Amino acid sequence: MTEDVADVPDRKNFSDYARALRRRWRLVLVVLVAAVALALAYSLAATPQYVSTADVLIEPSGTELATDIAAEEVATQTQVVTSLPVARLVQTQLSLDKTPDLTKLVTVQALNTSRILRVTAEDTSPDRAADTANTVATAYLQFRQQESISRYERARDRLTQEETEVDRRLKEIDRLLAKDGSGKAELQAERRNVLTKLGQIATQMESLTDQLTSVGSGGELLRSAEADHDPVSPQTLLNVILGALFGLLLGLGAAILRDRFDDAVHGEESVRQAVGAVVVGRVPAWPERAYRDDLVTVENPHAPASEEYQRLAVNVRFMAATARAADTHGAVVLTTSGQEGEGKTITSCNLAVAAARLGLRVVMVDGDLRRGAVSARFGLDDPPGLSDLLVSEDKASSYLIDVGVDNLDVLAAGTAPPNPAALLSSGRMRLVLSELAAEADLVILDSPPVLTGADSLELATLADVVIVVTRDRVSRRRQLVAVRETLRHLKVGAVGIVCNALGDSPRAAYAHDVRGRATREPVEKAEESAVVDPAVSSAGSERSTEGSGSAAPRSPGARGRRQPRR
Repeated sequence: MTEDVADVPDRKNFSDYARALRRRWRLVLVVLVAAVALALAYSLAATPQYVSTADVLIEPSGTELATDIAAEEVATQTQVVTSLPVARLVQTQLSLDKTPDLTKLVTVQALNTSRILRVTAEDTSPDRAADTANTVATAYLQFRQQESISRYERARDRLTQEETEVDRRLKEIDRLLAKDGSGKAELQAERRNVLTKLGQIATQMESLTDQLTSVGSGGELLRSAEADHDPVSPQTLLNVILGALFGLLLGLGAAILRDRFDDAVHGEESVRQAVGAVVVGRVPAWPERAYRDDLVTVENPHAPASEEYQRLAVNVRFMAATARAADTHGAVVLTTSGQEGEGKTITSCNLAVAAARLGLRVVMVDGDLRRGAVSARFGLDDPPGLSDLLVSEDKASSYLIDVGVDNLDVLAAGTAPPNPAALLSSGRMRLVLSELAAEADLVILDSPPVLTGADSLELATLADVVIVVTRDRVSRRRQLVAVRETLRHLKVGAVGIVCNALGDSPRAAYAHDVRGRATREPVEKAEESAVVDPAVSSAGSERSTEGSGSAAPRSPGARGRRQPRR
């Protein structure tokens, strides 16, 4: 086997992720469509929300100047708008049963560094949103005016109380001065101070009275809220765009994550890493359902899959020539797989037909004595075969069946024995293979999957070349690694891989039209599947003693029972 590429750490690069997304594009599309559908459904089911705004200008109260209002005061007023006293005024104006929580009804924002407060109300009704914004704004201005009046009234009350106390002291001083005695000079001085104080209080009272009569609302409603019948939410277009972006990201993540934990192989590179051998065949998946169970090399020799089987046959011929360069006998090529359902038998049969058309003498042997299927592929009704031959003394040639393809004979599995492993490991099996190899260029031995029992292990030690058949998106990486380790332990000879049912084969050889004709298309130069020098190529060619590979295709014969040649 080749270098242990399967032990190389699984490093991911951009191309790996791109291939993963290409494989999982349906998952990405499903998640994307689902996200867009959910966003659209939410937008259609959501209750429309409407917004209205009112702008309030904060004005100084009393003798303050406009420049005296600091930014901190403006920030404070944004909290005052939603305070409990303002909420009570709103309750009164709207005739509500309970005091509303204004923090849930409106939002207040100070516009930049100005003295303007923007009151925004949101509601399911555009008219109600406008009424709420206007009511809160006017209630705030009313509260601010009431606060200014209350402040002046409290100042006046303090001055009135102070005036009463000073007047009482004046009367007390006058009473003391009316009496005879010392200390009149001090009392006279105090009396003058008290009179001065009373004059100051009178002046302040007059000023407060003037300010109280001219007190304003402490602000102005710059812009009343108006009903806006365009809803601010839901924003259907924005929701759909955001849903699409979220769905795309989620779909990409799900695709990469699923691909990361998917043990199935995808493409020949992952197969090569798992098995650690060279890829000698790349068979594309073909849409014609009939060819999946029949022999495409017989039914449609010009189909893309048939062309790939021809390439596989050439590569196998070179590998066989290399494996038995010093031997005049034909090579034994064993085809196997890791598990059932990977196309091992159909690959073996098509390989046999393709090799026979290259002019090689080929014997197709069904080595799966438990579930042999080669005879069915060639339209045979379970004739006597390998198992019957192994328990008899007959010659192998007497059990070979002509299936109607030049240079190709078939040895069926025969009667199902009770002990297949014992028969396959017997010395008689070695003699049969030697007898067949002496008369053929290639003996293709279809064996059971490696991981299903000991039958294929016995046969692998008898083969010159082992072909491991894998199926794209079906074969499991862990199973292929187990196949690699098993073959390494058995110390088998040359090992090649056939990538079966590739969804995106790297080469497109022929395009088949509806009339069955083959139309030549540009073909990308195929990479070398096996390294063979000219001497090996010549050795492989010398084994072709019959035909030139251009024989006309013939049907595998009638679908009735074929008797072996005696």
